[in-house]
Amino acid sequence: MSEIDDLDVQQRLKNALRRSRLTTLKSILYLTEPVGNLGAEDIQTIKIAAAKKLSVLKPVTGGLLCRGITEISGESSSGKTQFALQLSLTAQLAPLYGGLDAGTLYICTEDAFPSKRLYQMIENFTSRHGKKLCTHGNLGDKIFIEHVPDFDSLMHCLTHKAPVLLKSGAIKLIVVDSIAAHFRSDYEGHEMYKRAQHIGALGTLLYTHSHEYNIPVVCINQVTSSMKPEGRQLIPSLGLSWSSQVTTRIMLTRTDRSLTIQQESARGPLETVVREMEIVYAPHLPPLTVPYVIDHEGMKGFA
Repeated sequence: MSEIDDLDVQQRLKNALRRSRLTTLKSILYLTEPVGNLGAEDIQTIKIAAAKKLSVLKPVTGGLLCRGITEISGESSSGKTQFALQLSLTAQLAPLYGGLDAGTLYICTEDAFPSKRLYQMIENFTSRHGKKLCTHGNLGDKIFIEHVPDFDSLMHCLTHKAPVLLKSGAIKLIVVDSIAAHFRSDYEGHEMYKRAQHIGALGTLLYTHSHEYNIPVVCINQVTSSMKPEGRQLIPSLGLSWSSQVTTRIMLTRTDRSLTIQQESARGPLETVVREMEIVYAPHLPPLTVPYVIDHEGMKGFA
C-alpha cells in the first residue's frame, strides 16, 4: 500500500500518479510543473490533498521550516523587512513561546539596517508581554548585523563569519535582506551565465547551512512586473535560477482596504492598510492567503 492510496482525490489522479511513479507524499509536494497526463489544475488539487494528509500525520503550527530556504517577496511597502525583523525577534524567544532561544544573523545587502523600527517594536512588544519571554537578556540583544556591499562580500560573510556563529550556537536564523540586490545591476548582458552560477552558489551555501545546523534561512526578494494573458502580474525577481533554490515561497501584497485597530501598547486607534500573505508553495502547507496588518508591535493576522 502506497502513501497515495488514501489521498482524497479522484481515482484517475491516483492512477496518473502511479504511472508517473509518484507514490510518496514528498514526491508530490516537490512537483513544480505538470507531469504526464496531469495538468496544472490537477497538480494543484493533488498537492493540496497531500499537504492536508501530512498535516494530519505530522501536525505543524504554520511556522517556518528549519530546513530549506524561505523566500519572502513582495512589492515596495508590503511588509517584507517588517516580517524579517519580527522573525529576528521571535527567534530569541523561548521555544515555549514559538522561538528558538537564539540569535539571528541579519545580512543587509542594500539599505541600512532599520534600527529605529526594531527598537520601536521591542519597546511595544515588551511593554505588552514583559521581558519574561526572552531567557538570555533583553529582546534584541542577539541580532548580529552584517552589511555586505557586493556578491563577494556576501559569500565571504556566509563562508567565514556565519559558521563561527552557527557552531557556537549564537544564532539559529539567517536573514538576507535582500537576495536580489547584487544581481540586478552588477552583471553585463553577456555575463548572464556567470550570474546564474553565482545565484546557484549562493543558494547552495544557504541550503547547506540550513541542513547542517537545522536552522531556517529567510531571504527577502523584490518582484518584477510580467504581462500575461490574464493581465499584469508581479513575480519574484531572479527567475528560475533562484526559484529552483527556494523551498517555501511567501508573497506579500498591499490591498486597497484599510482597517482601524485599537492598540493596547500605544495611545489611540491606528488606521492601517490591510495586507495579504500568500503561501505560493511550501512542502508543509497548502496554498492559502491570509490578511494581516502592521502596527507598532509588528505584523498581526486577523480573521
